[in-house]
Amino acid sequence: MLDEDGLFRSSWSRRGAGDADSAGTGTAAEEKGWVYELHRCAGSGDDGGKNEGGKTADRVVGDVEVLDFLQSKSIVGIQDNYPFWRDHNHEPWSGKPVWVTSRGGRYDHHHVLLDDNIHNDPADGAGGIRVEGNDGSFRSLPGEEALGLHGRHLVRVPTVRAVMEDDWFIRQIEDARRRLLNDSLH
Repeated sequence: MLDEDGLFRSSWSRRGAGDADSAGTGTAAEEKGWVYELHRCAGSGDDGGKNEGGKTADRVVGDVEVLDFLQSKSIVGIQDNYPFWRDHNHEPWSGKPVWVTSRGGRYDHHHVLLDDNIHNDPADGAGGIRVEGNDGSFRSLPGEEALGLHGRHLVRVPTVRAVMEDDWFIRQIEDARRRLLNDSLH
């Protein structure tokens, strides 16, 4: 069950010249120089901001740190940063990141974003697919390539249908997992 300890707000911040994080290596020209962050919602949690491993999690910065944090949790609620996405013309990279990691890597979660603003438009979408490179860094997929991952990592939510069908979200996640498994077998 999701409780206050698992609630975060997301943001994008300018990356300093000395930062070693892998963010900002994507294909979109505007993406360069930005790093993704999670911030614990004010007043949530009474554990001093520690995750299960005891690491402070009031602010989690960059692909690797965010993935390490998410890997330590079963469920997390993350509020997106709509003004940032809007100010970057709804480009997918500036929305909600969805990580696709290499098989056999240290991350084994299958990330799925379910959102009503997922479109078949390479320049307009709520989710930005972040893929892991051979060196462990991450980059955002260009829109055309990201469209190929719809149904696996990005699922459009028809709001009324999801409200009317109690198991709609569960079925979509099961379908996404099945598609991902079928891809790996072919």
